[in-house]
Amino acid sequence: MKVHLKAALVHHARAFISSLGLLWRRRLGAIATLTVIAIALELPAGLEMMGHNIAHLEGQLGLTPHFTVFLKPSITGIEARHLARQWSRLYSIQIWRILNRKSALSEFRRWSGIKGSLSFLGRHPLPAILVFTRSNPTSSSLHQVSLALARQPEVSVVRTDQSWLARLHGILRFLDRLDQVLYVLFALTTILIIGNTIRLDIGNAQNEIETLRLLGAPPSFIRRPFLYRGSWYGLLGGLYAYLILLIEFIVLVGPLTRLGRYYNRSFFPAWPSPHLGFVLLSVGALLGWIGAIVAVQIELGKKPSH
Repeated sequence: MKVHLKAALVHHARAFISSLGLLWRRRLGAIATLTVIAIALELPAGLEMMGHNIAHLEGQLGLTPHFTVFLKPSITGIEARHLARQWSRLYSIQIWRILNRKSALSEFRRWSGIKGSLSFLGRHPLPAILVFTRSNPTSSSLHQVSLALARQPEVSVVRTDQSWLARLHGILRFLDRLDQVLYVLFALTTILIIGNTIRLDIGNAQNEIETLRLLGAPPSFIRRPFLYRGSWYGLLGGLYAYLILLIEFIVLVGPLTRLGRYYNRSFFPAWPSPHLGFVLLSVGALLGWIGAIVAVQIELGKKPSH
């Protein structure tokens, strides 16, 4: 039993190493094949990383919807602060900013660019303004809170900026679904690429295969080198894909960091993790094994022509 096990391990080790040696001897053609495999594996992984960084940027920059509550002109600054604390507790929302009438006018001057006097509009023409935000909001909860605030007798108008954020979340959900579809499509593409490559290798090795059959070699012995060759294609293709991802992020990290500075924040993009690299290598090897099995079953299952 031990002798048979030891012989089987030796045969597997030889097939494993010889398959890699054959790829090295045919390295020019192997590099071309590995490049195609790497692109097929990298595209959905790169899209997933892009989605993660967009979501990370949203959270780090504080891109959460706000309620802007314009109070009635008769409400004073002290009353505005009291109302802000009361509504914060009542509706489970966070106070983002409180602007009394004087501060609202100064804010309007700063953002509008009007340097001249606004005395013709009155002493304090703008009302007090309360700005609230909410953690982990949903569209329905934002709408309900907005309607509840609008019904308060001290409130003149309520404005929410949730529409653009809903669009952003819609884009992120679309990217996530698109990424899932691409994973399936490019997985099939990888299987077909590796399967076709192994099929060509089997065609080029027909003389050796026929010789082994005449010598009485079992089918498993004949199939084994091609299966390991497919795994090597997938494994090295996954490693190649991870290196491409790292190069992409080296190129993109500068613009992404500058984007964070435009919002006066320090944004550090999430780099492709070693775990993602391990997943690419594992998935690549598995897809390569599957592609090789398909090719071997089709090609070696054919009856030899005489």
